[in-house]
Amino acid sequence: MSMSGASIIDTARALCPPGHAFLEVATSGEARVLIPMANQRVRHNSLRLYPAFHWKERAYRAALRTWIALKGPRFTYRRIPDCIGTWPLGDLLRSDFPTLSTAAVYIGIPGPGQKITVQLMDDRGAVLAFAKYADKPYTRGLIANEAHMLEVIPKNVGPHMVRLVPFLHGELSVQTPLPGRTRATSLRLDAAQMRLLKRLIRPEEIYVASKHPFIESLYAQVGERKSLLEGVVGDLKDGEWPVAWMHGDLSPWNIHWWRGDCLAFDWEHGREAGLAYLDAPHTLIQFSGLVQKTEPRQAKRIISDRLRTHLPGQYSKFAPALTALSALNMLVSWFPPWREPDAYEHWLTTFVKAPY
Repeated sequence: MSMSGASIIDTARALCPPGHAFLEVATSGEARVLIPMANQRVRHNSLRLYPAFHWKERAYRAALRTWIALKGPRFTYRRIPDCIGTWPLGDLLRSDFPTLSTAAVYIGIPGPGQKITVQLMDDRGAVLAFAKYADKPYTRGLIANEAHMLEVIPKNVGPHMVRLVPFLHGELSVQTPLPGRTRATSLRLDAAQMRLLKRLIRPEEIYVASKHPFIESLYAQVGERKSLLEGVVGDLKDGEWPVAWMHGDLSPWNIHWWRGDCLAFDWEHGREAGLAYLDAPHTLIQFSGLVQKTEPRQAKRIISDRLRTHLPGQYSKFAPALTALSALNMLVSWFPPWREPDAYEHWLTTFVKAPY
């Protein structure tokens, strides 16, 4: 049995400790957060799971935090029934985290990529780890790929993998939290982000674009978008491109800034043999398309110009091509033939095709 409709709510509640009170909060796109009401610190830190990419969402989260602090939810929260018995998640993970006491649970937006994310905490609200639960072939593949990437990427660029195990009707991955904080999303890159990408380069492997393993893998997946890929590869042909560990979804909300550096989490779309610096335009494309909703042709010009100023000198002239290739990779990764196109798929397609 897989998660669908009401059953995903039941699965999420089963990940919470029985006998504890939880507030269920709806978020954008029909996602949900289950917030444990144990004490003020636990409630406050649980709201980190509430997605807030736009200023309106951040304002709503701040208002929600105030409402919870004033004990408004005392009339609306629910208690996980004691009749559920033991806490399977706690029983599984207490050997790794002896102080594990409670968890906040995020139910992702319905669709092919829907998963459950769990923030594991002690009784004072300190975050001990994050777990992801998936029970569909596609999402199980994503968390398995992330587990592999966390094993192979350089140290101190992402979380540490704790375990990937069968659990309930699917699989559960567990990873350590990252230090630092996310920042407000914006249409800019900074030196810390570029240093992160430089650390991911594997300089011993360099190829011309047409022979690069990332490009070859993209040709194997691109399908009807092959002509778009051929055009972009033609624009990259004069360069020599190192292989890099690639995040694949380096959006602003997947980055923590810490002590002047950047760390990245959510490596589900990562690749061992990615193209150097291809993650750089990704963060700007996500902000332009999902947050600002900029017209795609205008967004491509702006992003290409901003990327050009941050790339090393030998790559700066390829900024428009890298920008287009990053968006094309998003199309291939997130919109396989079996997935129904949506407004963002149309936005990305127009973005790739737009002249510069």
